[in-house]
Amino acid sequence: KSPNQSLSPSMDDSPTPIRASVHKARHDDQGAPSAAFVNETMNTRQRLAAMMSHVDQAGLDEMLDRATKMGGAPRFIARYRPQPHWLWQQWHGTVLQQTWKPAGVSIGVSLALTFLMEAARMSGDHRWTFFEVPDPNDRLVARMRGFTTMWGYLLTMATFVNSFFLSQAYGFWLATKGNVRKVQGRLNDLGLLVATHAQRDGTTGTFTNSSKELLEDIARWSRLFHLLFWSCQVRPARNDEGVSFSVLRTELGLKGLLSRNAITEDEYRLLVDNARLTETQRHAAVLEWIIVRFADARKSGVLEGTFGLESRFLEEACKLRAVCASIADDAAGRMPLSYVHLVQLLVDTLVVLAPFALYPKLGVLTALLSGVLVIFYRGFLQLSKSFLDPFGNEDSLSENFSIGCLLCETNAGSVRWFNAIEELPFKPTCYPKATSPSLSAADSE
Repeated sequence: KSPNQSLSPSMDDSPTPIRASVHKARHDDQGAPSAAFVNETMNTRQRLAAMMSHVDQAGLDEMLDRATKMGGAPRFIARYRPQPHWLWQQWHGTVLQQTWKPAGVSIGVSLALTFLMEAARMSGDHRWTFFEVPDPNDRLVARMRGFTTMWGYLLTMATFVNSFFLSQAYGFWLATKGNVRKVQGRLNDLGLLVATHAQRDGTTGTFTNSSKELLEDIARWSRLFHLLFWSCQVRPARNDEGVSFSVLRTELGLKGLLSRNAITEDEYRLLVDNARLTETQRHAAVLEWIIVRFADARKSGVLEGTFGLESRFLEEACKLRAVCASIADDAAGRMPLSYVHLVQLLVDTLVVLAPFALYPKLGVLTALLSGVLVIFYRGFLQLSKSFLDPFGNEDSLSENFSIGCLLCETNAGSVRWFNAIEELPFKPTCYPKATSPSLSAADSE
């Protein structure tokens, strides 16, 4: 991992002169606008431009509702039940949904081969019944036995390579899930440190007005940082359930946040008018706002704490920057192209040769087994690719993390800590900012 690299190396980092022509969006039967115009050949910039040209105000408002809400978070990943009868009933997001077409093709090829071999089965010196294993002495069957031998070697290799590839992909998925949660953890740590050290009124024990202003700024900027960061890590995809959160990184998205009071006019201007700040790096500026605001509050006495507080706060802020960089860096180098290409060739060769290799041993039953092999071997490969695409940027249909869940949880967490201790069960001691020598001498007497 290289935390010092750009936070979004996999995205086009050039400035975006995109202006949305707002008109009625095209929706598919699942209500996902991205699916109507996104195709797998488009890069991130093309997908975003296509979506921006089709988004309407209603779709934008719905996305802003999902991005700024404080409660009712969707599930982070799809829920499952361990009961076998429930699992057998599932379709959406499973390997069956993603492999039934190639399995059907393999079954069709097997049936066509069986039909062509009918003449050999019913004529000549070597005959066999419809459900029997073909006679190995038949001339055509004997010629196909070479496929059977070669296919056996491929089967062993494909089983090992495909299984190992799945384990590596699942390891990447787990590591990404851990980093995603660490982003939330670091933001919660910053909120906890500020809330527990904010200045309080000596009479009532509640936060002073300056402290409330500080806590509200830190909470709002934490939410803004989180929104802008994830808007740079996702892109429009066919599995989106609405307008993509990637719109938030654009000027149109920032205007929407401004209309929701998620940012102020001055903040909007600083993010948009700074030509040296690209749209994929705007969250970095917000993180610096948080750090500078903290330092200023310490200097003015709004935060009561020693250098230990400052050291810990800066440490958590640097950890936040590093884990955000790790998410983007890991996504950019998730798996070498040559490795994925090799596994794809190996699995496809195995399933293509399966009907010809299995017929000498199974006869008409080849149609059944060839379809099963496609479901499992191609299913293993599709599942691995889904694990390598945890945010659905490559249009994977399963194992995707819900960015809406992350945003909602972080929005709620941004105000959790200072709301929890706005009042205390005891009267806090208000320490003086500085103690004069004469006062210390009097106290000692």
